[in-house]
Amino acid sequence: MSEARRISVHRFIDQMDRCFNRNDMKAARDCLASWEKEARQLGDDRGLLTVLNEAVGYYRRTQRKGKAMAAMRECVALVEKLGLSDSLSGATVYINAATTLAFFQQPEEGLALYDRADACYRALGQTASYEYAALLNNSAAALNALKRYDEAEARWRQAVDILKKEGGHDGELAISLVMLAHLTFDRDDTAYEQVESLLDQAWEYLNSPNQPRDGNYAYVLRKCAPSFAYFQRPEAAQALREVAKEIYEGS
Repeated sequence: MSEARRISVHRFIDQMDRCFNRNDMKAARDCLASWEKEARQLGDDRGLLTVLNEAVGYYRRTQRKGKAMAAMRECVALVEKLGLSDSLSGATVYINAATTLAFFQQPEEGLALYDRADACYRALGQTASYEYAALLNNSAAALNALKRYDEAEARWRQAVDILKKEGGHDGELAISLVMLAHLTFDRDDTAYEQVESLLDQAWEYLNSPNQPRDGNYAYVLRKCAPSFAYFQRPEAAQALREVAKEIYEGS
């Protein structure tokens, strides 16, 4: 296939980023539909995989289970068809698929896909990367949902160690610490001191000067806000929501 018969993945990702930076879900949906149609018309399977993988995240974020599952299944099939099972791009698709299964209450099925992605990262020597930390974070959430607390804690703590060394994703590091706080409390609802310490650390990373104040940061703040409210820190939760709102409105 010539370059002329492929979609411009760079343009597609740029358009999606602009939609998410504004938190404009309707524009994101329209963008996905347009690029998916073009990729299918061109017979561009690699481009289609990129679009559908983004669609999986979009439909998960908007809680459209049927569409998320359909896009996820097609993504996994395309990885196999294109021979990408042992590549980092294939591992990324497996992680996204597994996270979607866990989000829609099928964590056990998702664990098998996390294992496939994990094997790929290990084989390629990529276990110190941000992407591997994301795998650990997401698979830990699936294990936590299955009440396999010790395994989940080990993965979240490993993710924290990687992200501290990597140094470029303090927001995601904060999410890991918040999730460890939930796990700690779920396992022992008298472990107040440990929970408070984890939340204090998370707060510091959420306010890190290293964190770009962009749409992804706003998304992280919104994701963490309910947890601070749950743990009786209403002022902190409200501050996170307000900063997220300012970022979205200013984009």
